[in-house]
Amino acid sequence: MGEVIAFADIVLMRRRRTARQLHASCLAIVAASVVAARGELVTAPVHERAVWMSRLRKLEELEVYASMVG
Repeated sequence: MGEVIAFADIVLMRRRRTARQLHASCLAIVAASVVAARGELVTAPVHERAVWMSRLRKLEELEVYASMVG
């Protein structure tokens, strides 16, 4: 019985490690997206700046949320 529990613990640890790695990758992608959106906002035409500002805010909110979750 102890071997079954040990195996289950190993599987659980692997899943958690994989989830942490995926979460870290997602955080890196979101952070890069925030940087890119900031750059696009600076170079955006005046009539499109409101749209780019909205996108930037949403990405920043997502970044904060994802950082708190992980």
